[in-house]
Amino acid sequence: MFNKILPFFAGTIMSAAACAADTKILAFEQFINPSEKQAYTAAAPAVAPNAQVWSAVYMVVQANQAPDNTALGFKVIPQGILFKAAPTKKLDEYAFEGINLAKKKQYSLTQFQDLAEIIQDQTGKKIEEAPVFNADQAHVYARVEDWVPEYNTQAAGLSIELGPLQDMDVKGLYIMVGEGEKPKDLTALASLDPMFKSQYHADTAEAKAEARSSFREARWMILLVVLAMGIYLGWYRRT
Repeated sequence: MFNKILPFFAGTIMSAAACAADTKILAFEQFINPSEKQAYTAAAPAVAPNAQVWSAVYMVVQANQAPDNTALGFKVIPQGILFKAAPTKKLDEYAFEGINLAKKKQYSLTQFQDLAEIIQDQTGKKIEEAPVFNADQAHVYARVEDWVPEYNTQAAGLSIELGPLQDMDVKGLYIMVGEGEKPKDLTALASLDPMFKSQYHADTAEAKAEARSSFREARWMILLVVLAMGIYLGWYRRT
């Protein structure tokens, strides 16, 4: 019995190890108390044209007053990689009111334990804590993006240029570029993006509308089949 169970567990462990090996951190940089109107970059070597490239940006932000009167703005500028959803676009700009940013007393990137372990194991860098002096005013923002490698490029990377900021200070900025399978924590990370929530609700509404439409079509099909069977049975009895 033991001889049968042992290969199963060995296979499971090997599969898990292979899965972890498929995730590769190409670049990870962290910036504590970054300044407005400056670009901060995570640079990586060039990647193969068919590589599955993704990125994650995580910010810890402190509001200096009520979130209603605060705002966070920044630019996303890729190098050697193209936006998967819009390859011709050179950069992207975002602006969010503070009230739309997730408010978190537990704001450390290390709360995403699996992701933190992968980063530290592959890069050898210890994740630094953002120096928030009032956790009640801490907000977080995250964005996960998919990329297409650009041909004939010598390097790849991602830059974040902060600003404009309105009564908000970015206390910690974390940028990572990865290849292969996405760590499972990126799903939780992506949910901190206000745009992710809007897209989720839009997709959910669309899915519900499609389901209602499919149900109506199926109902009419069943009705037609029943009607056809009734006509056939009536004809059959007469004959």
